[in-house]
Amino acid sequence: MTEKGKSKKQSSREAILASGALCFMERGFSATSIDDIAERIGATKGMVYHYFDSKAELFFEIQQKGMDALFAEINPLLSAELAPQERFIAMAHAHVRTLLDTQPFQRTMSEGVYMHLRHSSNQAQAKQLQALQARRHEYEDVFLSALTQGVEAGELRADNPRLATRLILASLNSIIVWYQMRENDSNAEREQFISSVVDTVLKGVIHA
Repeated sequence: MTEKGKSKKQSSREAILASGALCFMERGFSATSIDDIAERIGATKGMVYHYFDSKAELFFEIQQKGMDALFAEINPLLSAELAPQERFIAMAHAHVRTLLDTQPFQRTMSEGVYMHLRHSSNQAQAKQLQALQARRHEYEDVFLSALTQGVEAGELRADNPRLATRLILASLNSIIVWYQMRENDSNAEREQFISSVVDTVLKGVIHA
């Protein structure tokens, strides 16, 4: 396959993933059909099935892509020359920014978590959901490690770092449910919103 052909194939696949994420965000997994996903991008159902064997496969790949996006923004900060508190705050900013940039993917992932907790899946889906949960726990542990380092350095505070980490991430993650960026929002307004969210959520672990 030529580079142009590979690029077109990748573009089509990405378009289907984006369409699926929007449909799952708006209607949920059960109420979304392959026809809905295809119609959104002006494609045929056959085109969607060319890239994905089932709606479930698409659903899980969207969630993996959402996790990939989060890790991609956080990982560079782990090796950056930053003080523990500075690193933790930067990680929180990167997390919120990624949630905003990939909101449909994150909302789809949120539905996957609820499906896992409700055990509302078949055996094959349960294995996929368990694998995704493992990645979420890995991501949580990255924040836990950063918070713990900050506590040990005397720059952050938390009597129970694991609990604090979970509460912080839960609070930050809530924006995917209640907040929607407006089309005319400037980058400055967007960054101000991110800073306001992070400052509010992290007040409990930052020394006054």
